[in-house]
Amino acid sequence: MNLGIKERLDEALEKYGLSQAQAAREMNYSSSVLSAYRKDEYRGDVQKLEGAIIQWLARQAKGRERKRVPIVETDDLRRISNAIQIAHAEKDIALIVADAGSGKSTAATWYANYNEKSTVLINVVSGMNRRMLVHEIARQLSIDIMKVAYTSLVTSISDMLFERDMVVILDEADYLKADALEFTRRLVYDLGKSGLVLIGLPRLKYQIQNLRNDHRQLESRIGVCLHLSGLTKTDAVSIAESVWPKINKKIVDAIYNITKSDVRQFTKIIERMQQTMAINNVQEPNFDIVESAAALVMRRGGQAA
Repeated sequence: MNLGIKERLDEALEKYGLSQAQAAREMNYSSSVLSAYRKDEYRGDVQKLEGAIIQWLARQAKGRERKRVPIVETDDLRRISNAIQIAHAEKDIALIVADAGSGKSTAATWYANYNEKSTVLINVVSGMNRRMLVHEIARQLSIDIMKVAYTSLVTSISDMLFERDMVVILDEADYLKADALEFTRRLVYDLGKSGLVLIGLPRLKYQIQNLRNDHRQLESRIGVCLHLSGLTKTDAVSIAESVWPKINKKIVDAIYNITKSDVRQFTKIIERMQQTMAINNVQEPNFDIVESAAALVMRRGGQAA
């Protein structure tokens, strides 16, 4: 057993605030194996285990060299937050649509985190029907769903929403079944007298306005309609400067020219740049780093950046 490796492992667990169980999982070992190793009681292949520990330590060091791209209060984040706040305060319905990668989900999560007690945020999955939706709302409101009749559950939800100052946010609402979309309006807005926010791709607006889908009741009740255009150059600079305060604006332009208005792609390239810089021991971003990082990020349409 290499005592130096054992000491480095103990130091890393303490420094990074990680549990032994989590570290073991990331090394593809059981917690009991790592525990035995730390107690000098492991009787398996010590050399192989220590190799896994060394690799894990290297991954931790590299990963923590990268500064996490923080949530920056961009124009779109402020606009989304304002739309949600209006729906929340005025118990109205807000429709927020934008292309993929515009930061809709980030903004919704940001709002929910700051209004945790009064927000129900549901990440809709494809094909979610109204029964699934009702169960998820009930779960987030801490309403018992075991052996409860569906109609009773609907009543409990609407009563609780009515009694509280709540807003229900459905992210990726365009994946809802048509009947669930209309039912949500009835449950949250009509019966629960609460704010409702529908977030999705531009097709969500077309789904609502398509007469064949019969969403006229929902459409007539939408009080806020926000269509976002995506990341601006000004906000791109703010995001980049949150990681590299003195970054050359031409470097930011180079990244923006690749990603255009896609904030998700912009952020991913910055993250890949940090990794590339750490591997190559580069202190400041440059055009070669941008090019190398962009090559690792998939672009829309399946094309590499």
